[in-house]
Order: sequence, then C-alpha cells, then structure tokens
Amino acid sequence: MSSQKSSKPTSVKSRYIMQFLVVMVAIIVANVAGDIWYQRIDLTHEKRYTLSEASENLVDKLDDVVYVQVFLDGEFPSEYRLLKNAIRDMLSEFRSISSGNLEFKFEDVLADKTIEEKENILRQLSSKGLQITRPEVDEDDAQMEKFIIPGALVIYKDQEYPLNFLKRDFGQPLEQEINESVELLEYEIGNVLRKCVADRAVKIAFTTGHGELEPIEVADIARTLEEFYIVERININITDTNSLKPFAQELFKNPERSGEIIMNGLLDGMKAYKALIIAKPRVNFLDEELFLIDQYVMNGGKVIWLAETLIADIDSVARYGSVMTADYNLNINDLLFRYGARINLDLIQDLNSHGIPVLATDGSGKPGFRPWIFYPLFAPDGEHPIVRNMTEVWGRFVSSIDTLPNKEVKKTVLLHSGQNSRVARNPVNININMVGMKMDPAMFTDPGKISAVLLEGKFRSVFSHRPAMRDQSPIEFKPEIDQNSMIVISDGDLIANQVSKDKQVYPLGYDRFASKAFNQPIEFSNKKFFLNCVDYLCDDSNLIEVRSKKVVLRLLDKVRVKTERTRWQMINMVLPVVLILLFGLLNAFIRKRRYTKA
Repeated sequence: MSSQKSSKPTSVKSRYIMQFLVVMVAIIVANVAGDIWYQRIDLTHEKRYTLSEASENLVDKLDDVVYVQVFLDGEFPSEYRLLKNAIRDMLSEFRSISSGNLEFKFEDVLADKTIEEKENILRQLSSKGLQITRPEVDEDDAQMEKFIIPGALVIYKDQEYPLNFLKRDFGQPLEQEINESVELLEYEIGNVLRKCVADRAVKIAFTTGHGELEPIEVADIARTLEEFYIVERININITDTNSLKPFAQELFKNPERSGEIIMNGLLDGMKAYKALIIAKPRVNFLDEELFLIDQYVMNGGKVIWLAETLIADIDSVARYGSVMTADYNLNINDLLFRYGARINLDLIQDLNSHGIPVLATDGSGKPGFRPWIFYPLFAPDGEHPIVRNMTEVWGRFVSSIDTLPNKEVKKTVLLHSGQNSRVARNPVNININMVGMKMDPAMFTDPGKISAVLLEGKFRSVFSHRPAMRDQSPIEFKPEIDQNSMIVISDGDLIANQVSKDKQVYPLGYDRFASKAFNQPIEFSNKKFFLNCVDYLCDDSNLIEVRSKKVVLRLLDKVRVKTERTRWQMINMVLPVVLILLFGLLNAFIRKRRYTKA
C-alpha cells in the first residue's frame, strides 16, 4: 500500500518531465524547419510588407553586400518613431530576400556629442546629400527638440549613395508627410539599389539643333539621369553641318545619294536611343525633321516634348518692364495633333503660384519676393506612379494643352493648374507691375488647365496622308505602331536649373532667389517629376510602379492621448499585473483541489 502511494508522485513527476522534453523537442524541430522552409506571411490589408517583383529583381542583381547606415535613431517626437519602425520593417524585408547581401544598422551619430562636433557631423552628412531637419514639436515633447537625420548612407562596393526617407511637403501636417514617406519606402530603397547595380545600358539623348536648352541649363537633371542611363546629345537639324559630320566621308564619296545618306543616317542614330528629350526648341522644325521624329516613334522610340508655343522670357520682362508674347512657329502642331495633344497659344495664370524677386515697396531698397501668376505651382493629385505622392512642381510661362478625341490613344493628365486659374491668349502682355498685385479670385474661373500629359496606345503617322513626303523619302516608311508612349509638357523651363554668374549650377527645382529671400531652402519637385517621366518610359525594371503602393497608418488620436493618458497608463501598467495575480491564484486553487482529492 505504501509503495503504491510513493510511486504515484514519481509517475506524475515523470509525466511532467516527459511533457517538458516533448515541448522542447517540438520547439527545436519547429525552428529547424523554419530555417529550412522559411516563409513570411503578410496579413496587412494593403500588403505593406510584400515586396514587388521589381524590388526582388534588383536584390537578385546584388553580387556584394550592401550596408545601410540609418541615422534616424535616438530620442525624437513620436511621429518619427512611426517612420523609424516602418524603415526597420522594410529593410528587414529586403534583407530577408537578399541571401545575406543586405545589412543595416540604426545609429544616433549625434548622441553625447558637443555642439561643435554635432555641427561638423551635420555639415558632413548634408554635403553627402542627406536631409537634416529640426521638427516642430508639442509642448509635451519640447525637451526632445533636436536635429533629426531622417536618412541613411547606402554603401556598396566602396561607393556611397544618400537615401532620404522623409518627403517634405511644406504646409502639410507632419502626419501626412510621414504617411506619404512610408508609402514610398520600398520605391526609395529600391531606387538606391537600382543605382548600385545599374549597368547604364539604356541610352537616352537630348536633341540639339533647334535652339534647345544648353548643356549647362540641364546640367543637374542630366547628372541625375546619368546615374541610371547613358545620356548623350544628338543633333537632328538636317541643315546644320554639325549633324552631318558622322556621314561626311560617305557623303564625299557618294554625293548623288546625299539625301538617302543623311536621312537614313540620322534615323539610325536616333534609333540608338530609347528616348529623345526635346527640351525647349526655339527654332522651327522642317518637315523632313518632323518626318524623322515621326518614324522614330513608329519604330518604338519614346519622346518627351518640353515645348513652348510662345516667346516669353523673364529677363526681357525685367529689362523692359513689359513685353508682348509671340508665336515660336515650331511647326509641330500637326504632328502632336495626330498623336492626340495640342499645345495652345496661351499662358496659364494661377493664383497658386511661385514668385520672383523684386525691390521692396517700402522705399528701403531691399529685395523682396512677390507672387507671379505666370509661375504656376502644379500640385499633382493623380494616382499614376509618375505623380503619386509628388509635391508641387514649379512652372514658368506655361501654355495649356488640349487632349484630342482619339480612342486609340490613352491620355493621362500628369500636371494641371489649380482651382483659381485661367489662360491668357496670345498676344499676352507680360507686365512687371503685375508682380504682387492683389488679384480678384472671381477672375480666375478656368481651373484644371493641362500642362503635362502622358500619351499611350496606337500611334498613326501624320505622313500617311502626305504622299509627297512619304513616297519621296529614302526611309522605309512605317505608317503606325500598335503600342508606344510619349509625354508632352508645355514648359521647356521645367527641367532648366538655375545658373549663377560664375557658372555655378544649382539643383533642379531649387530657387536660389526665393531661398535667399526666405532664409531657408525653397525647392520644388521638378527633378523627381521628370526623372519619373523618363523612368516610366525607359526603365525596364518597372520600379516606378512601386510608387502606386498605398499604406494606411493607424495613428493615435492626439486629443484622446492627452485627455485619457492617465487612464490608459493605468490600464497598461496595472491590468497586466492584476491578470497575472488572478491567474496565479486560480492555478494555485486548481492544483490544491486536484492534489487534495488525490
């Protein structure tokens, strides 16, 4: 009898030991299986943690370790913690598919540093292209006010690439900026990886020969494009001897075939480029040159038109005080009309506008800065990946664009004027006295004037209806192409960077005059917009589609946080302790009853 009583506790103890061993073995087996058959499940509604195929393809191209040093660390307002957590999650997703080729680390480089040391660090990081910000915080967070570096340095094969996470949109709430920044995280990280692995096999070219913008005027955007593409210039003016130099020897040997040599040679040269950028031509195109452009399009070439119809120049306005516009007569209307767009002979005037520097009216002689209705600010509001989450784009003397009824061509508006806008028909009197004038909104009742449009679909040649040009041309004529795309922008200066008297090139979209007047950097999204245009037409990785990704942040109600803070602190701190105590008492009670009966 006594032996049975003594053996029972031993059997219970053995059973518990056996259960413990079984659980431990199960945990070990589950971990081993997880390492072998690794799988992540994204349960978020918007698939926040599911990387696109474009991102995966970029990671697959890495043949060395990418190291990401993130500087968004330390003590800062709660809104930035959301961004930090989102960055960590996104980088973890990239690391998980990188086969060990991506590592990252968060670091607070300003911690425990003197003021002088901080200034040196901030200066160095800023010179490398990183964004520095000092956020406005609530009174409760005032003690945490400090400089914040919402960016990272990406190091790959001894090359450094800046990566800025926070997309600033001045005038917008910080929560909205954070949300838009989170939505673009995969795109921005992927874009830097694209720089790392870019072989720059795709060639694009700025056209010359028709008064287009000079190299120094597009130096900044060209430099940015060169990070991904081979960027060159091509002269397509058939009357310019410079365009004929590549064929000079052949022309000398076969002067009787000069027309055939020139036309076929120029078209073959154009076909070497995936896209042509026609940036603010000011000399009219001959029909033969338009024929070349048309056949380039019919053979699959992409074109970005940045064409202005009216002569309007701020330097002339400043010099003479008042000028009248005139038509450039570029001779491109029929060509664009056939493709589905028309640039009108007018100028957009918008109350939502940038300004120009002027002398103060108080007699002090100090420079001021006043709104200028001929410099509209376009606030992209579409969901297309070219413009999604895009901040304002700065326009200068912009004409309106009409889209034409052509069912074979899809038209997507990329930029348009605001609610308080109108157009002034040619000839337009541009008078410096209009600067800063108080305008009556009732006179600006023609909203949504298009200034940039994407054309996609089946293009038909305008020369199909011109037999003389079509039949006499030495080029093999193609009447149509089933699928192609181009972008028409009615502002040539959209990609023109400012240049100082000593030839210093400023970043595209940056206004040095406004920055000086307001004592802070004033910069618009012209560069990002145009880079997106080129990427959409030319980037085979299709990374631009990632910009369409939407992420919804479930933010706390700040009013309730302040009014109910104590209650929720008590619930979070006291309730778990109470529940644990209740569980312990209940478990002790059940065990006591069980062993008492035994």
